[in-house]
Amino acid sequence: MGILLQKGLPAMSIIDGFKGTIDFYYYMDIPCFRKWPENKGRSQTPASVAQQPAFAYVSQLWQDVSPFVKEAYDSLAFNCGLHRKDWFTRGYYGLIYRYPTDYTP
Repeated sequence: MGILLQKGLPAMSIIDGFKGTIDFYYYMDIPCFRKWPENKGRSQTPASVAQQPAFAYVSQLWQDVSPFVKEAYDSLAFNCGLHRKDWFTRGYYGLIYRYPTDYTP
């Protein structure tokens, strides 16, 4: 991030000298610029890679859900901060509610 000391944008010759995409914006009425972040291609953890097929399968299932069921998920997601697809995914993974399996006399 950098602060522009002059008023307005710099000349195009200066902007063209930067590599990549530059974002110009105002922060608290101060003109600033930043370079857009680049994806370095970081490797994913084995657990994350193992979960991708299940998540892709759930995403495909959502397309086949009837509009009536989607409306039910809309009412479930109303005013809770989650989207209806989040509730559907949690339901598929079994994370909405788990019945207690321990028997305590």
